[in-house]
Amino acid sequence: MSNKKRDAKRVGQVRRLTALMVIAILLAVIAFAGFRCQKKLQDGTFSLLSSSSEAPPLVTNTATPDSSSSTSTETLAEATAAPTTEPPTEPPTDPPTEPPTEPDESWKLTLVNRWNKLPEGSSDISLVSLSNGNAVDARIYSDLQAMFDAARAQGLSPMVREGYRTHADQQAMMDEYINRYLAEGCTDEEARQKAESYVAIPGTSEHELGLAVDINSTTDDAWPLYNWLAANAHEYGFILRYPDGKTSITGIDYEPWHYRYVGKEAAVEIYARQITLEEYLQ
Repeated sequence: MSNKKRDAKRVGQVRRLTALMVIAILLAVIAFAGFRCQKKLQDGTFSLLSSSSEAPPLVTNTATPDSSSSTSTETLAEATAAPTTEPPTEPPTDPPTEPPTEPDESWKLTLVNRWNKLPEGSSDISLVSLSNGNAVDARIYSDLQAMFDAARAQGLSPMVREGYRTHADQQAMMDEYINRYLAEGCTDEEARQKAESYVAIPGTSEHELGLAVDINSTTDDAWPLYNWLAANAHEYGFILRYPDGKTSITGIDYEPWHYRYVGKEAAVEIYARQITLEEYLQ
């Protein structure tokens, strides 16, 4: 073999060896670069979104049992909880109850006079009989008894001369007075006018309510009793129904024996103001 051929062969071998070495070096470089990338990914220091080597991790699974970790976990649980299908209901409550109904006390102030007749159904009342045969509305009995007890404690002797009257009783009384004035020589018209000044027209008498009483004394002198009643009856719910000087308002002349039950509250005010029931109800 000539020298030229041998030299050419050597050159070819060197070139192949050089190429193999270059390839080996390139493979080594690629392998080393891959190893570095893999390690950075495992350490969490490599991010495709940031060139910073301190980019935060996407997920942390290394929570520690401190307060901040607990709060984060609870917040996450709340945020990811599935919504409820129904809104929360209020706790059951007792059904509303109606306020207690106060008793009707209007019966105490029923106005009856010559211009105001008895209301319908006024005769449908519960009566209590007194020891002398008279009767009153059962609702006024206890206060009437208390008033009489107080008067007796002062040495007085009260009695109920007239209490409840039926319509027929009232008519009979009116007829009696008319006949009395006729016997005195009055005309029919004069006798009626005089009788009506002392006796309520049937259907307009408080005695038909059962709330009025004519109080007299078992002694000959009734004025000490009348004076005591005038000063104290209001404390028991009674008023002097036909005061002196009020005939134009009440329609009846002064009767110091006629007392009407109106209840303690109204009686106290009527007495303090020295007025009639008509004026009180205006």
